[in-house]
Amino acid sequence: MHIPRHHFGTAYNRLKRSSSATVPSVLVLTSLDVDSVCACRMFTRLLKNDYIPHKLHPVAGYQDLAKANKEFIANNDDLKFLVLLGVGGLVDIAEFLELRRGVECWVIESRRPWNLQNIFAGAGGEGYGFVGKDGFVSDDGGVVCWDDGDIGDFLQPEEQAYKQLIEMQAEVGDMEDWDSEDEEDEEDEEFAENRRRNGEEKDTPSSTNSRKRRSSSDDEADDDDDEEEDGYSDDDRRRRRKRIHSGSSTPDSSPHAYSHLIHIHGPGATATTATNTTLTLPTTAPTSAPSLRLQRKTILQLRRKHNKTLTDYYATGSTYGEPISSLIYSLASELGREDNDLLWLAIIGWEGQQMYGRHMHSFSGDQTLTSLSARSIGVWGVLRDEVRRLNPPALTGASQFTSNNSLFTRATTAEDYSLRLSPEFRFLLIRHWSLYDSMLHSPYLASKLHLWSEHGRKRLHKLLATMGMSLQQCNQKYVYMDMDLKRGLRDKLDVYKGRYGLEEIVREGVVKCWGWNGCLSAGDVAVIVGCLLEVGRSGRKKRVAAVGGGGGANGKWDGEEEGADAAARLEDEEVQESIANFQAAYDAIEDIESLKSALPLAMSLHRSILTTGTALIEKRQIKHLRAYRLAVVKEGPDVATFTHPSALTKLALWLAEAVREQELEKGVGKRRGLPLVVAALNEARGCYVIVGTGVGNIEGLNLEGRKVADAATKKKKPEKENKEKKKKTPTDDDEDEDESEEESDSDSDSDSDDENTDRKVLGRNRFGIAFQEVANETSARVRIDSFEACVVEVRKEDLGGFLEGLSMKSIVG
Repeated sequence: MHIPRHHFGTAYNRLKRSSSATVPSVLVLTSLDVDSVCACRMFTRLLKNDYIPHKLHPVAGYQDLAKANKEFIANNDDLKFLVLLGVGGLVDIAEFLELRRGVECWVIESRRPWNLQNIFAGAGGEGYGFVGKDGFVSDDGGVVCWDDGDIGDFLQPEEQAYKQLIEMQAEVGDMEDWDSEDEEDEEDEEFAENRRRNGEEKDTPSSTNSRKRRSSSDDEADDDDDEEEDGYSDDDRRRRRKRIHSGSSTPDSSPHAYSHLIHIHGPGATATTATNTTLTLPTTAPTSAPSLRLQRKTILQLRRKHNKTLTDYYATGSTYGEPISSLIYSLASELGREDNDLLWLAIIGWEGQQMYGRHMHSFSGDQTLTSLSARSIGVWGVLRDEVRRLNPPALTGASQFTSNNSLFTRATTAEDYSLRLSPEFRFLLIRHWSLYDSMLHSPYLASKLHLWSEHGRKRLHKLLATMGMSLQQCNQKYVYMDMDLKRGLRDKLDVYKGRYGLEEIVREGVVKCWGWNGCLSAGDVAVIVGCLLEVGRSGRKKRVAAVGGGGGANGKWDGEEEGADAAARLEDEEVQESIANFQAAYDAIEDIESLKSALPLAMSLHRSILTTGTALIEKRQIKHLRAYRLAVVKEGPDVATFTHPSALTKLALWLAEAVREQELEKGVGKRRGLPLVVAALNEARGCYVIVGTGVGNIEGLNLEGRKVADAATKKKKPEKENKEKKKKTPTDDDEDEDESEEESDSDSDSDSDDENTDRKVLGRNRFGIAFQEVANETSARVRIDSFEACVVEVRKEDLGGFLEGLSMKSIVG
């Protein structure tokens, strides 16, 4: 079931009334990303303020979730409420956890698509179900999904199809045999039609009887004899034929650790409860009832139609909804408990989603760029208005700040803990780094100025020189720069940004002060917390060096017991490391001293991204395949850093933006918009971690969802028209004509591709579906354990076969 936003407070009040005051009856399981950490911090604060005993446990993936189920859920008779933050939205969570009766499970998730079994099974919808003595859910518990608007606004066709299928199941039972009989009838009709077309109008009695279904007692006796001979009934044969033709949806069992596969997408399990509605069938005439065969055919057609609706829903690919930290803030607002601390965490969660390219999208097929932009900006607009409401300018002194174009770097008083809206440059950690390093490691500037090349760095030097800023000043820490240079930085960028294509170099952000201890922007905190989750306080390089670069697991996974034990031990170590990283991030997110101490680690991580990305581009190691681009990180000093999926995702987004800007400038048509696959070698475990990204930033939109004009394409249109005019007059330079024809052909292909890629523009990621299909169809040893559907692990020896199978999939179509 699901509940709308305006009933979040009702759900929480039910938890407060039903929870125990003596034993922890509330269990919170959270995933390991910035948004989930912020939401967890906010939700546990609400629980503490209401003196509700609870337990908190982070989970790194589905395998870790299964372990937590055995340890904290399965045999816990005191458990009444299970809260999943960033976990469980993509699978049938009730079946996965085998929830017992009486446990109410809240799924608060931003990943899409929803598993329809979670949101439509049982009572649900408006008003939290309106069942039970308190007006909502009964004491039987169940799965309750928090709706950010997607379910109520965009999933009406899927809800109708899902409920119709349940009604059919309840009315007519199993329809598996109907499909076989319907296929046989269609084959008989097709065979007869072919005979008539060939001039064989009259069939012999023997041929006619051979095609008819046997219904006499003699035929039934023959069937019984056949069943005794081979041991299979007629129904069994039909099911076997159906399985052979349709194929199995689950992989074969294998003794290897990587044979475990979590099926994330799918039409969902068959519902166990049905509504009290009656399925009505159309009749052929008002005077006579339809035949049984016609009724079956009508029901099968309806079922195929509804199944197609659900299949199309799951096949659109992965996307994201509203950050869950924003949903928790909506809960606090409904309860009347919103304050600056909760608002600050919600803004950090929003910034974290933008940092990993998790932009908000909807499910409607006719969703346009304008409505997508409005929805993405709408969440930020609400948070921005809350900053203004809770921090009036007269009280915080923000009026003096807003009149100044320089960044805010210090508090006004020792007791200043307020939030401020601030113009933010799209430079990385600028308040804590030098201006030059901040610009050099900025993903935005790297793609616009091509900072991976020597020519791009010269362009950066030229930009600084044009603005009248010396390298000596720019290499100092930003807070120690000349005050006049800092005050005039924004005005100078506004003058020269058009020349370098930096139209979105300044955006709006939020800054928080901790008195004289320092000031941090929400984007800075998101970067630091993300780094703590990815590499921890000590860094992944030191941990991998301590392991010894592989040990017994490297090369001994082919069934040897010693290798399997070593692999399991390394996996357990990584899980424990992830939990330790979560604890460090959870404690540091509101501690200014912990955040400042982690700044060098965040800087080191982004140096690794710049170094590794530059090496891949300069050495031309990004390969263009049929359906995607491929980059493999398997050597260098920073390989261990990118064995974490989130760190690898940052590198993949950096590369995707760089390649996209290159192709926009070169005018490459056919390759434009191809997704990117990045693989990193985990030498210790003998596997590759693979991340599949979409088409970089959403085509035609920036990170804030605003429309951006494609200047490169517009400039080429006049050139294309001039070349076409020259073609009409005969010239002696045939080579130039051939080149112009090729360019026009490629441009036309690009235009046709852009016209037919409505779903691509919405930034949907179909790699999760493609990974599962390849895992089912090939013998590659694969593990899909991450909550992110576009992350997969493949054995080192099976990488080639896996990528070859992936190249045959339709990823962006």
